[in-house]
Amino acid sequence: MKVVYVLSSTNSFGGATKSFYLMVKRLISNGIEPVIVVPDNNDFCLTLRKEGIRTIVLNFRSAIYPPAKNIREILLFVPKLIAKTVLNKIAAGKLCKEAKTFGAELIHTNVSVVDIGMKAARKLGIPHVTHIREYGDKDFNMHVFPSKSIYFRNFSTEKSYTICITKDVSKYYHLENQKNSKVIYDGVLHKSDVIKGNKKDDYFLFAGRLEEAKGISDLMKAYAKLCETRKDAFPLLVAGESTDKNYTVVLHELANSLNVSEKVRFLGNRTDILELMSKAAALIVPSRSEGFGFITAEAMFSGCIVIGRDTAGTKEQFDNGLELTGDEIGLRYQHEKELVKHLCDVMDNGIEPYLPMIERAKKTVLSLYSAEQQAENVFDFYINILEK
Repeated sequence: MKVVYVLSSTNSFGGATKSFYLMVKRLISNGIEPVIVVPDNNDFCLTLRKEGIRTIVLNFRSAIYPPAKNIREILLFVPKLIAKTVLNKIAAGKLCKEAKTFGAELIHTNVSVVDIGMKAARKLGIPHVTHIREYGDKDFNMHVFPSKSIYFRNFSTEKSYTICITKDVSKYYHLENQKNSKVIYDGVLHKSDVIKGNKKDDYFLFAGRLEEAKGISDLMKAYAKLCETRKDAFPLLVAGESTDKNYTVVLHELANSLNVSEKVRFLGNRTDILELMSKAAALIVPSRSEGFGFITAEAMFSGCIVIGRDTAGTKEQFDNGLELTGDEIGLRYQHEKELVKHLCDVMDNGIEPYLPMIERAKKTVLSLYSAEQQAENVFDFYINILEK
């Protein structure tokens, strides 16, 4: 089966890229012949080429409105929108030619806000799969062009199929009752990658992109409250970077203003994130609208306690675990006081009382979020699509 994949980014640290990489590697072993379309030659593109996976670089952008946060951006708004529209139209035409030459039977776009794959598939008369990994507006503040209602209609047209990474995302896009849509959870690690051992160090961990929607500022304020009452508070390690340098500065200034700059350690992007999680006293997931929560599942694979805001994808992961095992697989919180209490409890109690919870979490991720399970579900979906 020949499939063209369209990626929005070559950033290897993002959950969407990690999940895609695990998925495509397993699908290749199932007989899928892929061609992967990327927007540049950086990072993940180089990884794919080293492994002999064919890639095509096209100059395209997400189908979203440009930012308009200041006077300069407002003045450039219309010119940028026109340039982006023209750029994507050209890219869709080139993709159509490449896919036709390749003999593609299906095009699969790895995120919801890129439309060149959809347009090329429509012109070729072949099925298109949109992998909806985000809410778009409420998690990344992205607003699709020309409008949400018009863009969403694309998901219900003939030969258009969708994969939603959670039930909540499916519901958000009004796809829960659509025959052409399927909920398939991300694959996070292979079943053999589960980390054993419960040796913990005295630190809390945040991991992910540094942006407001991820709730990092909320976490820092709660952590400051902890430090006010507990001089023995574990350090807070922050692993990840921001695409906005100004926001990074804001976070450092916030740490200073909260008097926690000596205890909050900004690590940047890390290649040893699984080891960091396996040794952490707990991973905190304060995201306000997490699509799935790749880092949450990674932590559970790593035997790490997860303290998570009880919303969106994080809540769904906790709910799945509760349904599967009959008990909680993480520590939920809805407001700052609950978060601070959980942090205190973990420091006071140590790892022993949480070992059953950790084992339930591992059972859940092995059952629902393995690379093997994701690839099997996606492959079966392809077969059903092509049989139609």
